[in-house]
Amino acid sequence: MLKENKEKIDVGLAEKMLGDHMDTAGKKEDANERTLCGHVDGSARGVKEWAWQANYPGGAVQGKATDSTMAKEMRIVARMGHPCGGDFLAKPFLAAHPEYAWEQPYLRDMKAGPWTEFRSGQTAKE
Repeated sequence: MLKENKEKIDVGLAEKMLGDHMDTAGKKEDANERTLCGHVDGSARGVKEWAWQANYPGGAVQGKATDSTMAKEMRIVARMGHPCGGDFLAKPFLAAHPEYAWEQPYLRDMKAGPWTEFRSGQTAKE
């Protein structure tokens, strides 16, 4: 993806890339731990290096992008939740993966929000 988009990457393309589900090792679309979007909860392999077993409820929980113009102006775009826009819902996850029931008191729904621009000095709207 980087080769074909060299010198063409802008914020919109960065948003798309961060939400990418291409498993380059498996050479197929598959939301798992080997994608930029980082869905470890969808991986039968887990992440052994981090001691995360199969379908561990971890992975990317936000995405952020900026370009040189935005950086000069102290602006970024960001999205909470999986960068692809997918939600993580604790109750159905735990029903499908009871081996993680011990995490129930700590797991919360993570509903993805829209890509939103933030800037330095911004205050909350009333």
